Amino acid sequence: MSAVDVSPTSVAAGTCSVRRAAAADRPALERMLARCTGQTRYRRFHGPVTAFPERYLTEALSGSPLHFALVACLDEDAERGGTVVDGTVVDGTIVALASCRAVDEGVAELGILVEDDWQRRGVGGDLLGEIVAYAARTGLRALQAQVLAKQPWIVGLLRRHGTCRVAGAGPALHVTLTLPR
Repeated sequence: MSAVDVSPTSVAAGTCSVRRAAAADRPALERMLARCTGQTRYRRFHGPVTAFPERYLTEALSGSPLHFALVACLDEDAERGGTVVDGTVVDGTIVALASCRAVDEGVAELGILVEDDWQRRGVGGDLLGEIVAYAARTGLRALQAQVLAKQPWIVGLLRRHGTCRVAGAGPALHVTLTLPR
């Protein structure tokens, strides 16, 4: 994957902005994870998680094109000011994190976490759209995701962006989203 910049975009009826994640986002992401219920963290990480896995968070915030990560931030925090890094306020309230991490030639693993109070407002769907657009621009053929079998609606959301192959049985499904050429 090659490096591609993402222009901040508005989501969730103009209340959030999406931008590339930065190393300075670590404290705000840790606060976001703490605000998530155990159920939300389980749905994302498929286990009892109280902190982001260190390797995952370090890679996601590294700016590497091999692990592309986006955050959704409250617009009201940008209006109040705060710490600015490369023209972007980074110490505001983050309500979601989405990333794709290269796992094979032309394939990346997808992960999205949306804070409980911001679920069902379109934030996750908008982040997914941004990740899919990035993946297509950088020549990825597919995105893979581990999805809990109890959340079939996620497969439906993925299908809006291409053809999905679902494999596995039991509590988790392995979903491969083939991106349109």
